[in-house]
Amino acid sequence: MYKNAEKNLKKIKKELKTRIKHIKKSLTATRSKDWEEAAIEAENDEVLEGIYSESTAELIQVKFALKRIKSGDYGDCAECGDGINKKRLQIMPYTSLCIQCAQKLE
Repeated sequence: MYKNAEKNLKKIKKELKTRIKHIKKSLTATRSKDWEEAAIEAENDEVLEGIYSESTAELIQVKFALKRIKSGDYGDCAECGDGINKKRLQIMPYTSLCIQCAQKLE
């Protein structure tokens, strides 16, 4: 029933893993000895760390969504049990909450 969603989630998972791998590589790269360049690299590292954190959180959500597909819970709100709107799942295939429950949590 959710074959397209599963395929899309696997694609997103692969992209996120690649992004995380590149960020880790960049964060552990040798830094410039030039003071000004090192300062710029440090600023860039802060941005990369933010992207790393967001990507890691998104990867966790994607993995959870894939587990929900396997268990048959995908498409149902993890909070209230109602069905999640199909359009919402198309936009955010890794969401586990209906719009009403998501708004309550904000």
